[in-house]
This record gives sequence, C-alpha cells and structure tokens, in this order.
Amino acid sequence: MRRMQCVAAAAAACAMLAAMPAHAQRTAGPRTIRVGQTVSGMLTETDPKMSDRGRFQVYSFTVRKGQHVVATMRSKDFDAYLTIARIISGITDAMETDDDRGGDTDARIRWEAPNDGTYLLVAQSLSEDGKGSYTLSLEQAAAPTTAAARPIRVGQSVSGRLADTDAVLDDDSYYDTWTLTGTKGQRLQIEMRADSFDTFLHFGKMENGEFQSSKTDDDGAGGTNSRIRITIPDDGEYVIRANSVRAGEVGPYTLAVTEREAGPTTATPRAIEPNTEVTGTLDDSDPQGDDESFFDYWTYQGRAGERLKITMSSEAFDTYVTIGTLQGNNYNEISSNDDGPEGTNSLLEVTLPSSGTFVIRAKALSGESSGEYKLKVEPQR
Repeated sequence: MRRMQCVAAAAAACAMLAAMPAHAQRTAGPRTIRVGQTVSGMLTETDPKMSDRGRFQVYSFTVRKGQHVVATMRSKDFDAYLTIARIISGITDAMETDDDRGGDTDARIRWEAPNDGTYLLVAQSLSEDGKGSYTLSLEQAAAPTTAAARPIRVGQSVSGRLADTDAVLDDDSYYDTWTLTGTKGQRLQIEMRADSFDTFLHFGKMENGEFQSSKTDDDGAGGTNSRIRITIPDDGEYVIRANSVRAGEVGPYTLAVTEREAGPTTATPRAIEPNTEVTGTLDDSDPQGDDESFFDYWTYQGRAGERLKITMSSEAFDTYVTIGTLQGNNYNEISSNDDGPEGTNSLLEVTLPSSGTFVIRAKALSGESSGEYKLKVEPQR
C-alpha cells in the first residue's frame, strides 16, 4: 500500500487535499459521492493542484468495514490520476492510488474499506497542465467468493469461468487457481482457451503463503489462447492461475494439462562453414540442458590459434552461444557469451586452443524458450 504523510512542513498541501475543488466552495467541504453513483466534473484553472501532479477535486464517501468498492475515473481531455485517502488527526493519509488501470489513460482503484467511516476520493490530472471534463464512478464490488484452489490432473481437461466474484490481481484482472501434482522430469503442456476474452496463464508454486510465478504465457496456443510448456523441476504441488489479459474480463474457458513425450537426450551435430550464416530453430523436439533450455549443436573444423567471431541472433528469445568439444554425450565448454553489443543477441570471440572439431552450442539463455535463430562463424585475421 502506497502511503503519503503530510506533516507540518506540508500543511498547505494537506489543506488543499481536504478542500473543495472550486475556490468559492472550499469552506463547505468536499463534494459527496455515493456507492453506486457516477458523477461528472470539470478540472479548471481555479482548481488547486499538487506540486508533483496536476489539478484535483475532492469527493467524500461513506463505507462499512470490509466493503469492496471500485472507483473509476475517465477523461478524454487528460491523463486521470485517482487517490483514496483518509484524514487522521489532521494528517492526510493516501491509502491507494492509480494512474492507468482503467485502460489507456483512465484510472481505477479496487479497494476494501479497513473500517467504517468516511473517506476521500481525489480526482486529479496526472500532469500539471491537465484540464477538462471527467466522469467519476464509485461502484460496489463483489467480494471474492470463488478464490479457493481446485485440483487438475495430468491428462485432464476442465471447464471454468472467470467471474466478478473471483480473486483479483493488482491489475484488476480476475483469475482462478488450480493445483497440479507433478513429478520431477515430467514434460507438461498446459493450455487455456476461451472465446469471450484474451487468456493469460501463470505457472508456479506457493512459497510461504505467496504465489511465486516461474512461467507465464499470453498467446502461445494461437490467437488469444495461452500455452505453457514446462519440465517439472521437482516432485510436488504446483499452481496454475487461469487469468485474463485485461481487467474486468469474464467468461467461460477450458484448461487442459497433457504430458509430452520425452525429448532427445542429445542433439545431432550439423556442420557450419566459415563466413556462412545458417538458420536454426529451437523447439520441443530438441534436447534440453540442466536449465531446461533447448539447444542445437553445430560443428566447426578449426586450427590451433585460429581466432573466431561467433554471432547468434534471434527475435524470439534471448540467445546464449558456447563453443567446446564433445566426448560422447559430455559437452566440455571452452568459452561462452550471453549478450553482445546488440541487446539480447550473442557475440563470442575466442582463440582455438588446438586443431580439430569444435562444437558450437546454440541455445536460449534459460527456460523453454523457442523460435528461430541465426548463427555465423567468422575467422578473424
């Protein structure tokens, strides 16, 4: 919870925050807004403004302890900024703020009242020069009643529904929680599909009562459907969050967990010639390293003392390139590079220690990243 404390040195700012929006009405106190009401307002030159943001108008509203409300401020004239605050012994405490959760430049706060009482809703422009008309609504929000986790098994497909009684993330999007028991080394595919909203998947574990996400996906299953492919790192219970991309989206969906066939244990090396750019693809058919990343092997015939520049680039993932030797299935790395001078692409410069066959391993930095890449080996004079 973001907090802003006004002390004696900032008494003027506190007075402004608690004042009426128009200079002529300040002695009468803030306007009122009721839960279930939408009001229209206008920020003008006569309205006060804070030093770090723009002009504002203040509304008071009364709620009960535990009451869930959603405040939304919309404007076509300026970037909206919304604050819920309270006055404690003459000190203004900003309890919750938001800039763009209402979509584009609109603001939205979903909030639960900590106690019975009257609170302040501050409708403001984010920028100092913002002026114009706006609407402000305060609606009753349904308390989450379907946040309990439900089990899903490997090989099972289930139907679910996102609703306004589901649990809510910080971005105001609803989600359902599913638990999955996995075995170390299992290769799983999780798909979420829906016709009425854009799906989003989270996969992770609960640690000390908090969800820790290890992988997410938006459109991996095509269109607005989601797909996560994961290799289970350890035996245990895992958590799937079935979510939507945008705030407030609801509707039915399907969730399926299937087991993928075991992949190869090593890659079949392919030759690469000097000064020739090759194209490869990392995907589910490739072997995986200890960090779960897919990899390809490329062989290069080198001479002792030869200096090489090896570049690997991809628009699909963060590349990682190494050079070494291969003895059976054992890869002995000589040198490696993650990020060269061009963002997430790799540039490896190495001097070969001996003559013979060297193996270049082309991979993603980590995880099951997939997609096309380009690789080139350039001998240096």
